[in-house]
Amino acid sequence: MRRISLIAVAFAACWPLLGSTQEAKPSFLGQPDQPRITALRSEAVTEVRKGRGGRSLAFLITLADGTRGYFKPKQTFSAAHWYSEVAAYYLDRELGLGRVPPTTGRRLSWAQLKSAADGDRRVSELGIEQDGSIAGAFIWWVPERLERLRMGRHWERWVRVQKTLPITPYQRPVDYRADLNGRPGVREATDPSRPEAGVPDTEGRPAELSDMIVFDYLTQNVDRWGGDFTNVRTHGPGGPLVYLDNGAGFWLGQQQLGLMEARLKALQRFRRSTVDSVRRLDIDRFGAQLETDPLAPVLNRKQLEGLAQRRAAVLGHVNAMIARFGESEVLPW
Repeated sequence: MRRISLIAVAFAACWPLLGSTQEAKPSFLGQPDQPRITALRSEAVTEVRKGRGGRSLAFLITLADGTRGYFKPKQTFSAAHWYSEVAAYYLDRELGLGRVPPTTGRRLSWAQLKSAADGDRRVSELGIEQDGSIAGAFIWWVPERLERLRMGRHWERWVRVQKTLPITPYQRPVDYRADLNGRPGVREATDPSRPEAGVPDTEGRPAELSDMIVFDYLTQNVDRWGGDFTNVRTHGPGGPLVYLDNGAGFWLGQQQLGLMEARLKALQRFRRSTVDSVRRLDIDRFGAQLETDPLAPVLNRKQLEGLAQRRAAVLGHVNAMIARFGESEVLPW
């Protein structure tokens, strides 16, 4: 196993803050949210650049005090829900994970963004209001390099009691469906050329991945595992996982999706403190926290009820796994 980086050691030092946000102030990897949230909400815009990569249109913005943020505006593209980015932040803090960068809703003037869009064809998808404003999620820009975590095929063994999993649901939805439908010669994860997973890069990585799967199930984020795990990133080599790109969640329609159910069912090992945090999650309290956002209401009643259903499903699945395999196997961390 590779030596754990200084970033990971520093993160471990602030571990007591995680899993206990009921008592601790909201923070990202141990650093307090409030100064960053205040800047994202109130500082004037001084520079705007068009974001790179991704299907949706977004903007990298520098504010008057030097804070930088990534603005994801309201748009019609189905996997770019500004409200999902905002709700994921509040849910992360309610659970005490501290992995979603500080995020807030904000309304900006389209006139401030227009020149950076530079005739981009996706402008037609933006939800620009009649008064020339546009709402969106404003996400604090993490200045350190975020490394893509490349784990290899069958890494799922790290988060399972049973090691075999013929078809992994932790891949792009289109590839998962193709494998389920009997892609010729394939009875395992897509891209069999990827090297086989060895030992995790850090001792705590399996527990972190388990936490992320639970979190994504609660938020309905279907987009974590697409594009060669581009959304599975660490805060430096060997550092803690950072939950980026949470916009493909909190769907307005169906509240329990087949792909997400498969991802939950494939998970068999959990961190005890995370399960406790899910048990303590109060949906009404969470809804009240969402009401403090400048763009409230962030979620509607159906979406909150869907979260309650998914919370119950997580706890029911954990209980079923314990009954089947025993508590020590299912809650090893």
